[in-house]
Order: sequence, then structure tokens, then C-alpha cells
Amino acid sequence: MGYQKELNLIKEITHKIYDETIGQTLKSKFKGVQDLVTSTDLHIEEALIGIIRKVFPNDHFHTEEFHSQTRLKDRTWIIDPIDGTSNYAVGLPLFVVQIAFYDQGDIVMSYLYAPRLDKTWHAVKGGGAFVNDDPYQTDYREDDNMVMALVGMTHDNKKTFYDKMLDLAIERKYKLRMLGSIGLELALASEGMFNFFYTNETKIWDLYPGLLLLKEAGAVLLNEKGKPYELGDEHLFICKDKDAEDILKDRILPSSRE
Repeated sequence: MGYQKELNLIKEITHKIYDETIGQTLKSKFKGVQDLVTSTDLHIEEALIGIIRKVFPNDHFHTEEFHSQTRLKDRTWIIDPIDGTSNYAVGLPLFVVQIAFYDQGDIVMSYLYAPRLDKTWHAVKGGGAFVNDDPYQTDYREDDNMVMALVGMTHDNKKTFYDKMLDLAIERKYKLRMLGSIGLELALASEGMFNFFYTNETKIWDLYPGLLLLKEAGAVLLNEKGKPYELGDEHLFICKDKDAEDILKDRILPSSRE
């Protein structure tokens, strides 16, 4: 399996780097209207980059804090040091350290670590998805408990699909979840914990680690046209199974039936 050296490095260093932050004084500030950054974000990202550069000195970086304006090239590390920073800052355990590796035009490796949940997820392109090093696929068990996750609704100005998804949830009495960490929600969606998921978030460091998990676990990923989701699409819909996909296409994306 390719990219094993890259994966092994991230497995080795991520937990150690996160643990280094425990006990340090937490400092935080807003870098945008709703965009919080903490000293933990900065420390984790800087430490990850420093070690990766020593092992792979010719690689590139696209990261939330220090390299947010770079373009993806072959052998680019994508890092979100704390996805769910607002949760982390107030003590909610719903956040992840997430990393992806981009090469030859695609996401080829990803690793997500939820410290407070004691869970890790990883995937290598073509090699399947793993949670705590155990292989898994999206859980397709039939369940009357229908759950929908929405990410980005609270600060989005174009709410067309959010409104439609909310209307569907209210009409069908689906349970709604907004956890505050897109990386964590994508990881959980890859396990099949949500029947439906929607976001129009497009930031690479938010999406790419979880996307590979979903693809390798066998989830259904669609864009607003009801076609298979591709990197760079503006809208992401995730369906747990064919039944959810049919409901989505009938109620939210009817043009995809034409």
C-alpha cells in the first residue's frame, strides 16, 4: 500500500504533539467575525510542519493558520490543527486534529484524531478506511431513527439547501445534529451515524481529510446536481445508503431525476 511512510509518521507524532499542549495556558483570539484561533491551534500546526519538513523536505503545505493561501501541488500536506476550535476553547470534546495528503491530483492519505473521544480514523486511497486501526465500512443497517447533520448553517448567507433540508427534517421528524466540527461530523458520517449530511463549506483543510474516509468507507457523496461529488464542488451531500439517496433526490435535488 502506498504512502505508508507518510501515514506512519503522522500516527507517530500527532498524539505526542497534542499531548504537549495539555497544561499550557490557553490563549485565544478572533481572526474573523466567527473564526476563533487558540494557542493550541498554532502550536500543533507549527510542530507538525516542523517535523514533516525534516522527513520530507521537498513537500508543500496548505494549512489553516500559516499556509492558508497556498495552492495544491503534488505532495501537499493539508492540516487543520484543531477543527472545532470553538468547542475546544469552551471544553466541549467535539473536535479533531486532522491531516490529509494530496498527490497526483487527489487525496491519497488522511488521518483524524479526536483526543477527548479517544478515536482515530485514517485512510489511504484504495486501501479502505480504519477507525482505531480496525477496518470499517459505512453502516447500512436499517434504522427508524433518522438523523441529519448540517454544517455551516449558522453563518451562511445563501441558505437555499439548508432551508430545504430543514423543511424535510421537520416534515419527516428527522433528528438534527450540528456538532461544530466538520471534520468530526464527516468521520462520523463515514461510519454511518447520519442518514443525511449537507454543507456548502469549501475550505480544503475542513473537507479533504474526511472526504477520503467517506470514499474509502463506501458512503454516497453527491453534489447539488445529484452527481458524484468531485473535489472543488460547492455543495456536498452525504447519504448513508440508497434509501437516503432516493429521498434526497426526490425532495431536495429533483432535477437530478430528469
